[in-house]
Amino acid sequence: MLEPTLVAPGVGEVVGDAPKRRVEILSDHDSLHATWSRFGPDQDGADLHVHREHTDLFYVLEGELLLRLGIDDERVPAGPGTLVRVPPLVVHGFRSGGPGVCYLNLHAPGLEFADYMRAMRDGRTFAYDQHDPPADGGRPKRDAAIGGAELVADRPGLRVELLSDVDEIGIAEVRSDPGAAAAPPHVHDRHAESFYLLEGELLLTTGGRELRAGPGTWAQVPEGIPHTFEVAGDAAARFLYVHTPSRAFGDFTRRLHAARSDDELAEARAAFDQHPA
Repeated sequence: MLEPTLVAPGVGEVVGDAPKRRVEILSDHDSLHATWSRFGPDQDGADLHVHREHTDLFYVLEGELLLRLGIDDERVPAGPGTLVRVPPLVVHGFRSGGPGVCYLNLHAPGLEFADYMRAMRDGRTFAYDQHDPPADGGRPKRDAAIGGAELVADRPGLRVELLSDVDEIGIAEVRSDPGAAAAPPHVHDRHAESFYLLEGELLLTTGGRELRAGPGTWAQVPEGIPHTFEVAGDAAARFLYVHTPSRAFGDFTRRLHAARSDDELAEARAAFDQHPA
């Protein structure tokens, strides 16, 4: 049975480590493979390519990611706090901007991306869902989404922005003050739930264990495992809240924060892949 995982800053599985480039694997769950990367200034990343069967996402933590889009290789900068979502068959690549960049790279579903990175580290070849740009140019580059968060909740003590709302992956960026009620103990039967802490601390409780996540920590709860979470410490927490596959996480988030009664809250949860533990 899969177990909850917590990856502290700097201790992910290293698949690249040089003065101008470091890459760590954070997750290789089937629904989501995730890496943390740091590139120095003006460093090449991936050449132009497409994925045929999965979505490629980047969340910029620091610096500037220079996204390369389309067969004409249009350069589009993305700064801190920006999510870039590239759907299947959109030609893309990337490099770091002038100040360098630190970012998360998410592949949903994973489709062995982590094994591909391990093979590159070890000097092996590995068949993976990454292909040269098609002769017809692929899907229109305008289908790539850069930023454009949807504000779902903004009230004292809580701010929620929906960053991704597609079948493969749902992502919200949440800022919550200390003292807020913990999420009710719950379980997801058909998807995994992950967190990346940007600021502050979260306390994740699952299976009688308490996992404390601070800034730069990745936490993941696979499907079928009861859990709850809350802000820990005296400062607000800001974190990415990731569901893979999304199981209509976007609709759930909207309904949850629009609910004005216990019945509406119950209806929102009942329509989502979440039930009390």
